[in-house]
Amino acid sequence: MKFSLEKHQKFTILGVIFLVLTFLINYYHQETHPGDGFNYAYVTGIIMLVAFSISFVMFTKNQL
Repeated sequence: MKFSLEKHQKFTILGVIFLVLTFLINYYHQETHPGDGFNYAYVTGIIMLVAFSISFVMFTKNQL
């Protein structure tokens, strides 16, 4: 049995992965370097938002 995901579902899964990474990186940064330097959770957070946005547009493109 072949399990196939549509493209928007793949982007949603990618967004969820980056959501978890964002929380983990932010937690590490807050615990280890509070107030120091650049928080790389912003980078993964932006990638997460892009992935969720692409997924949303692909899912609703017929209704737009």
